[in-house]
Amino acid sequence: MRHLSLIVLVVLSFAGPLRASDGAPAFRPYLGQLDAQTQEWFEAAFLVYRESFIKDDGRVYDPQNNGITHSESQGYGMMLALLGDDRPTFDRIWNFAKTRMRRPDGLFSWKYEPGRGITDRNNATDGELFMGTALALAAIRWNDPIYARDAEIIADTVGRKLILNYGGYTLLLPGEWARPTRHNPVAIVNMSYFIPITLQMFEGLAPQHPWETVYHDSLRILDDMIHPPSDWTAINSHGEPNPARGFKPKFSYDAVRIPMYLLQADMTHQKTSDILNTVWGNPRHGPVFEFRVSDFSKIDRFWGGSYELAHDLLYCRQTGTPAEPANIRMNFDNYFDASLHLMMIAALFANNPECFPATESQARRSR
Repeated sequence: MRHLSLIVLVVLSFAGPLRASDGAPAFRPYLGQLDAQTQEWFEAAFLVYRESFIKDDGRVYDPQNNGITHSESQGYGMMLALLGDDRPTFDRIWNFAKTRMRRPDGLFSWKYEPGRGITDRNNATDGELFMGTALALAAIRWNDPIYARDAEIIADTVGRKLILNYGGYTLLLPGEWARPTRHNPVAIVNMSYFIPITLQMFEGLAPQHPWETVYHDSLRILDDMIHPPSDWTAINSHGEPNPARGFKPKFSYDAVRIPMYLLQADMTHQKTSDILNTVWGNPRHGPVFEFRVSDFSKIDRFWGGSYELAHDLLYCRQTGTPAEPANIRMNFDNYFDASLHLMMIAALFANNPECFPATESQARRSR
């Protein structure tokens, strides 16, 4: 295993598009590079999150979905424990994932149900991505090479089993099930699994795999789409991306994470941002909503402050208009929204402090 110092050097010196505008890594809040009062806020917020959604054994659960646990939720919990500087909880979350959800091949079953255990052994790649990212960040934050070893194993496993060259793209599959077959010659991708800070980390952890090509080709897919990105996308052998059959052709709770994860890395995708700012309009004119990608018709509003804050940041980056104060305040009544909301607030602190509401900015300047 490469030494921790080498991993730190590779990760922090990785050149290219995965960096914040001032040259600093966009993941710095997860490394604790915050002023003392801001760090105290994240610690307090994570304490509430922990009490709301994490069991004593480290299982992050979804109260709105019969209390089930996803591999994704374990990854989210580990990322947020980093923000809260809560190493004991981080270790419990990781221990639950690796002892109760990890498969013999190194991937993770995506679904665990209380009282029943694993009920779906398929993997969902965003779980591996966030767990691997969190472990790599933990190795740096807490100066422990054991986390780096575990992160390296995940990165190599994902690289070996889930990267596919098809239709002229280098794709990161959302699961092994998504490979093309003779009867269904399309690869299925979920563009919300395009997580730039993860690709930066995995480039340092497992450079034998083409993470940078995955990064560039993910952006190329977004460029090549005729419609806005739907939750699930099919890539045919000619490299044409279209909404995947068998899934509703809508921009919904999967696709909305595309701009969120880009904002984490101080990035936007111009075409996607322009569409969203046009469809949703001024944030002060109403809540963001799901829509059909064919005609932009509204389906239902997104329920949660994380989506409103993401829209605020997209709009602020385009117009300079600060975020609404109400969208900074967190609620802890929905696991999914609360997880994304804390990530969006971290992105706000790291990359777009000019987008703080005026009252929040004034308060920070007076400290």
